Amino acid sequence: MRYKNYIFDLYGTLIDIHTDENQQELWEFMSKYLEDNFGTTVTTEVLRRDYRIICSEEEQKLAEQNGSKHPEIKIENVWQRLIGKDVTIKDMRKLCNTFREKSRDKLVRYDGVAELLNRIKADGGKIYLLSNAQRLFTEKELEDTDLVKYFDDIFISSDLGIKKPDGNFMEALIEKHKLVKSECVMVGNEVLADCGVAAAAGVDVIYINSYNHSDSSIQSDLIKCGAKDAGITVELLPAGGYDNIY
Repeated sequence: MRYKNYIFDLYGTLIDIHTDENQQELWEFMSKYLEDNFGTTVTTEVLRRDYRIICSEEEQKLAEQNGSKHPEIKIENVWQRLIGKDVTIKDMRKLCNTFREKSRDKLVRYDGVAELLNRIKADGGKIYLLSNAQRLFTEKELEDTDLVKYFDDIFISSDLGIKKPDGNFMEALIEKHKLVKSECVMVGNEVLADCGVAAAAGVDVIYINSYNHSDSSIQSDLIKCGAKDAGITVELLPAGGYDNIY
């Protein structure tokens, strides 16, 4: 085992997912959902427009509050404003799960992931999740793909209000568990986010080219995110290259 601590990205790394929030049918459904469940009357087009506006407003407000160039809002705050009244966490979780499921047409765990994680655990390695995600979307998707059991801890960006490549996101995980950086590796499929956060925190990184990006674009992004000059090891693997991670 090359490292003691494996810090994984989720989407595009362990899970193959596809969502589309631009579907007309999605917003028609959500407009009716809000009226049926909360008595909130709003047209499809206004709902879609206001959702985007409020997301932007929440992001700007959060950036001013925490000073991060990469803020991560809580999506429940957006829906709370759209509904216009207090909502229980149970009802909000159901709403967010419904919205996510209606926008999603693919959710599968990549082949080879379970075998990789089992090998790491069997040899005493620690496995952590560091995901740019919404807690109320991701919790159920982790359960549905049977991944929760593998993680020693789960860090989701919406909980901290910051996201990759903000180095403070990874530093929070490292500090909580008193990890030694030289014993850690970040594994992810996005150069700017995953290699970027590793570079910012001074941790080695393994990049999985899940979507077959060109070598020139990968190299360009490695320079852009600072990974080339961070003094860390950057390993590039093809899609599905899980056998070479461990």
